[in-house]
Amino acid sequence: MIQQTQQWRSGTGETAWLSALVETMERVSRPELRAAPCARSLLVAVEAHLARPAMPQGLYGSIFSLRN
Repeated sequence: MIQQTQQWRSGTGETAWLSALVETMERVSRPELRAAPCARSLLVAVEAHLARPAMPQGLYGSIFSLRN
């Protein structure tokens, strides 16, 4: 996971990631896709995913404080 995160932060990796994000957002913003119904279970799963913290504690941080 850390290797994958570091890869997209390189110049070409970040550009490729951003290009893929823009392309996906353009694709899903088309009117015919926006009008299609979405399963309630999918909406619940997306809401749960977005409710989680953006950065997992173990990736770069620590649960320990330097003030302990």
